Amino acid sequence: MSSHLAPIHPQPESAATTRTERLAERLTSVQASTFTGRSKQLDAMRSLLHPGSDAGRSGRILYVHGPVGIGKTALLGRYAALAEEAGRPTLCIDAAQTASVDELRAQAEQSKASPGAVALVDNVDIQPELMPALAEMIADILPADAIIVFTAERAPDPLWLGEAGWHRVVQDLSLDPLEPQEADKALDALGLSADLRPVVAEFSQGHPLALALGAVAARAGRFADGEAPQQLVLQLLDRIIGTVPDPVHRAALEVSAHSRWTTEDLLRSVLGEDQPTARIFDWLRRLPFVTSERHGLSPCPLVRALLDADVRWRDPSGYRDIHQRIRRHVLAEIRHGPAEATVHATLALTYLHRSNGFVSRFVTWQAHPGIVEVPYRPELREALLQFIADAGGSSAAQTATHWLVTQPRAFRLYWDVERQQPVGALAWLHLDDSSQQDVLMDPLAAAAWQHSQRTRPLRPHERLALGRLYGPASLHTEPSPLLDVMLHRVLAHFIVQDSVAWSYLSLASPTFLDPLMRYIDQYPVPDPVAVDGTSFTLYAHDWRAVTVERWMEVGHVAELTGPDARPTARPQTGAGPLEVLTREQFDTAVSDALAAWHRKDLLARNPLTHSRMINERGASDPAESLREVLAEALDTLGGDPRLQRYHRAVVTGLLRGAPTREAAAERMGLPLSTFRRHLARGVQEIRTYLWNAETRGSPAPSGHTGVPRDSS
Repeated sequence: MSSHLAPIHPQPESAATTRTERLAERLTSVQASTFTGRSKQLDAMRSLLHPGSDAGRSGRILYVHGPVGIGKTALLGRYAALAEEAGRPTLCIDAAQTASVDELRAQAEQSKASPGAVALVDNVDIQPELMPALAEMIADILPADAIIVFTAERAPDPLWLGEAGWHRVVQDLSLDPLEPQEADKALDALGLSADLRPVVAEFSQGHPLALALGAVAARAGRFADGEAPQQLVLQLLDRIIGTVPDPVHRAALEVSAHSRWTTEDLLRSVLGEDQPTARIFDWLRRLPFVTSERHGLSPCPLVRALLDADVRWRDPSGYRDIHQRIRRHVLAEIRHGPAEATVHATLALTYLHRSNGFVSRFVTWQAHPGIVEVPYRPELREALLQFIADAGGSSAAQTATHWLVTQPRAFRLYWDVERQQPVGALAWLHLDDSSQQDVLMDPLAAAAWQHSQRTRPLRPHERLALGRLYGPASLHTEPSPLLDVMLHRVLAHFIVQDSVAWSYLSLASPTFLDPLMRYIDQYPVPDPVAVDGTSFTLYAHDWRAVTVERWMEVGHVAELTGPDARPTARPQTGAGPLEVLTREQFDTAVSDALAAWHRKDLLARNPLTHSRMINERGASDPAESLREVLAEALDTLGGDPRLQRYHRAVVTGLLRGAPTREAAAERMGLPLSTFRRHLARGVQEIRTYLWNAETRGSPAPSGHTGVPRDSS
């Protein structure tokens, strides 16, 4: 037998032993044929086996780590083959199968007299607290020219690496999931037909054990409608996660799988204030399949998918409850948390859409460690304008120069920390009636302004927002971490906006983001705008017609079920979409409603039934709600002694059924001209009252009887 398969405790030869050896050799051959990827780890071993290269002097110990099933043992098999090719004696030790430290020492002693030995020690962290002592013992026993490979679930303890110079001789090698092309190659080697590979590749997330078991299940036809069989899910959960201390820890795991990032704050919100969330969080962060990222804990992709599939199947109502609790927490973070947390909280919000099969086509949810968002500062002006000129052309740089003077705080840069230069920029501009000169400087701003004016003009105290992304051409053609952070800054603006009636986002045409824009209720304005030879489409939303609250509500419906389940973004209550009227249109509608006081059919067709002040009441009968609102306005008018004569003119002339203006004037004992003047003033007072209610919030609660008081 070859040295790398030599048993630690030699046994007498027998026919059974010979058959076992042949089976082992066949299995080794199969494993070698299905092994793929891991070039970095293989190169590290080759450099140690051939010390003449510069890389060979980097350290004689390889510390390979990763969660269960990630391919550590398979990699050891490849290391053993490389060692055999190099003529090195090999010792294989599985610490998980070793009864005691003394037995482990005895096994290591076997290679003490073998120059150039390669010791492959699997599962060295089977008892994490003993790992440093075991590693040091083995290193002390073996010859100085020996190569040692440790495998473990957890990364080496930084304190241990820092002691006695271990960092100088230990190479830290993390095993990540296989790349898509590597996973496909592995499935091909496992004999899986090409038509079955995509579903197994998607399920496995590049995890080698999941690939192997998934291939078996797929060949048996157990992937029904693309869904992994629950037996396979359970099998992998048992292997990778193992036992969990109690149901609360299990719930914490499920929360971490459902949320993009997990913090103690989130655990308190979801599990309850009475749970030991600090202790549970500490337990989570130490799990080998959980990574501590900048914004919180994040399980590996396969564990996320397995836990998510398990809970969704096993406890659908509990799954929805977790989803709702996480959503409430994330929304509170966006609206009330610190400004620097807004973007990653918004990423956490859209992550709740990841399983619906649509949003994941446009968003990666992957942080880019080398790129940070930086608010504009004057010292960045030159770098920003040069970047915009390179990315968007001279006209874009010219308009940006203007906006940097008038609205410098509208700009954010996406800064490459290593190269110390911008790789993207975002402008979020605000325009109102005072922005006429600014609009003339920017064709995109002019197009947005003109669209709002001809569609639903801004009213007093309202403004529109215009967003523009600056970046590489790929920004409009494919998902990326850079696009993630820029888009989610825009989404954060949507959620925490202030007095924005219209928002417009300009994207280079055509853009792969068009379906996503429609999904989030941002619709293209006709007639793209050309700037420096590039065509831009403005994606618009009227926040008066579909409020932020309704927009969030509609988005929530699609989080778990996909875009097909997403209802039209219209008010939850009321008879249809909100009608945003100009002041002139609004005044006409008020006059028509007063004239139709006794005609419910005409009131039902009045545009005011689709106004915000009616929809916010939540009544099932908009026509009756309109009558109540008119009565409240009339009562307010009659309650002011200075305006009571105008109130009487409206009630007598429009509500009491006087057949003509002359008859109404006669009832009031007024000359016709005086009555007309009083009536016009009364109607105007009601218009003003209701306009304020529409644009600034309802001044009075619902519940009026619908019959105005008589001030006479």
